[in-house]
Amino acid sequence: MPEARQRGAQLLWVLLWVTLVRSYNVDVGRPVIFRGPNGSFFGYSVLQHYHDSTRWVLVGAPKAESKYTTSVQSPGAVFKCRVHTNPDRRCTELDMGRGNSRGMLCGKTCKEDRDDEWMGVSLARQPKAGGSVLACAHRWKNIYYETEYILPHGFCNIVPPDLQSKGRKLLPCYEEYKKKYGEEHGSCQAGIAGFFTEELVIMGAPGSYYWTGTVKVLNITDNTYYKLNDDAVIARRYTYLGYAVTAGHFSQPTTTDIVGGAPQDGGIGKVYIFRTDRRSSSLIKIFQASGKKMGSYFGSSLCAVDLNSDGLSDLLVGAPMFSEIRDEGQVTVYINRGNGVLEEQLILGGDSAYNAHFGESMAALGDIDDDGFPDIAIGAPKEDNYIGAVYIYHGSANGIIRQYSMKLSGQTINPKLRMFGQSISGGVDMDSNGYPGISEWSLNSTSLFISRSRPVITVDIAIFLPISINITAPQCHDGLQPVNCLNVTACFRFSGKQVPGEIGLNYNLTADVAKKEKSQQPRVYFVASGETSGQITEKLQLSYMQEKCEHYLAYVK
Repeated sequence: MPEARQRGAQLLWVLLWVTLVRSYNVDVGRPVIFRGPNGSFFGYSVLQHYHDSTRWVLVGAPKAESKYTTSVQSPGAVFKCRVHTNPDRRCTELDMGRGNSRGMLCGKTCKEDRDDEWMGVSLARQPKAGGSVLACAHRWKNIYYETEYILPHGFCNIVPPDLQSKGRKLLPCYEEYKKKYGEEHGSCQAGIAGFFTEELVIMGAPGSYYWTGTVKVLNITDNTYYKLNDDAVIARRYTYLGYAVTAGHFSQPTTTDIVGGAPQDGGIGKVYIFRTDRRSSSLIKIFQASGKKMGSYFGSSLCAVDLNSDGLSDLLVGAPMFSEIRDEGQVTVYINRGNGVLEEQLILGGDSAYNAHFGESMAALGDIDDDGFPDIAIGAPKEDNYIGAVYIYHGSANGIIRQYSMKLSGQTINPKLRMFGQSISGGVDMDSNGYPGISEWSLNSTSLFISRSRPVITVDIAIFLPISINITAPQCHDGLQPVNCLNVTACFRFSGKQVPGEIGLNYNLTADVAKKEKSQQPRVYFVASGETSGQITEKLQLSYMQEKCEHYLAYVK
């Protein structure tokens, strides 16, 4: 960099500052909206999915009737909504090839009851091209011993990438001749939460061992389950381990570790990270963290994401019922220091709104602002008297940025919404513009919103100032008064992915910012149309990657 440019950059902070008119790149003005059957909880879970060149949003409706199993009472359903070439915004139910009658055999000591099974309570996607989908029904029941016990084992289905009916059925808690409700996995309710990696299916089972809970992990490559046998973790009843699950690279960038939330553990809630031990087919605890307040439900939502792009996963833990006044909610952010050691970075609270339940849902969005760091959406579905809101936070080299960058308010989008942000999904480029989109759900209105991410325009600004000014020999006149002055050159250029060829730019050139912020009289000023001012406001037309410079004369008192 030339010396004049270096020195000019140093003087910039003292003398001049250029501000641009800023805007957010999540387009809430033109959302894509899908609607489902009334009373079905359409959108209780949402998942962005793609196969070949087709983009879908998959929507869980756990209280829906199913057209494929008409003799089953309200089993729930998963709908697929094509994002493009779908002008009527029509969603169709997935055919999962399930049974249509009560009491069908599903094992030696297994007969299924699908009434009110809540299919679609959780959805997850294998993170790769051609990835499969996990869809679960945690209230699926085994009625083989129904004269003594009805066993809510839970059921999950691995749906193929093309969303056709030939899937793989999973009963992770079924064991032959085990029939007691509460004991072992008799009431496990597997699938209330689910997560999918390239080779692991992770299912939360909060009802196992008298609601101590556990995490069921299936390796689909070698068809083996990892078991949790840690007595220190599973010794206490009613902790609800598995209420939320996720996975990430916590130990090493090349290994996958499992995370389980236990929101009732000790009354304050806990979260555990486990590594998978192939030799013993077991889950080994490597980290745990506790909530800070009774009844906060710490661990009821989880999000693993590499906030600082260092190759290791960081962790966000929701406590949506954390209260100072009433259930404002909060999210604790843990930064990974390597080898499974996580440190608490900070606590997020959105606007700390009354009864907001901030942190009820979270989703990794990918890099929506194109700065090289992942971004996060956090739901507060009860904010504004149950209308709801979604907050967007950005990652950075230091972790998460404390102040949210954008708030998607249900009140602003549509005041008739209820519990907007109860479920969120992101990370898939839904309109092929190079940026991931966001899907949010509103409960009572059975509406699903897809907010597109608009292209990010990066504006490079250079300010050129003289290296020095000879204050003993004024070079200019202000009227008849000799004054010192200097030439200021401001240069602009813009770039970005999928951006237009030309843009209009509004900017302010402000003099002596430091003094202005302290309400002191500035020493540097401009003259325009015979009037002195500490700021110039300009408009400029720029062409893509073409630098354009403007020249100004500034006076120094």
